[in-house]
Amino acid sequence: MDVLSIIEKQSKIVADFFQEELKKELEAQGHRDTGNLIDSINYEILIDSQEVNIVFSYLFYGDIVNDGVPAANIPFTPPSGRGGTSKYIEALKNWARRRGFKKPLSAAFAIAAKHKKEGMPTKNSYQFSNNGRRKYWKSFTLETYLPQSLEIFASADLNELIGIILRQGEDL
Repeated sequence: MDVLSIIEKQSKIVADFFQEELKKELEAQGHRDTGNLIDSINYEILIDSQEVNIVFSYLFYGDIVNDGVPAANIPFTPPSGRGGTSKYIEALKNWARRRGFKKPLSAAFAIAAKHKKEGMPTKNSYQFSNNGRRKYWKSFTLETYLPQSLEIFASADLNELIGIILRQGEDL
């Protein structure tokens, strides 16, 4: 095994660890509906001669869930009697339907009005969290587990690494 192989192996262990912790944090914050966001969390490991980068990706709305949305930015204006369609209302209606609401459209408008007043997440949404958080699933996970991930990375077989480095030095 060469140095690059060891770095790749340890990077994968760290990436797998963070991927799992990110999923756990979303779940603990109460953000599982269809599971699509949680299931979408993937990573790519980029290694060059200077650094190792682990780049995570997920569905586009993961950032909205992470950061929340201020009330002023909620895309909803109470109906004025004229029809129309809104992707935001449709998404809320579909959520209400999955949750078993008898009148999903009415529920969607009520939720939108609450979002327009309080933003997202709403104060009441914290009752669905198992850890008291509803935002910052990415930064919380990174800050909490960075020291542990460094330990995982450093747990590579140091004797093997030293042997490889010494052998490479002999070749110079």
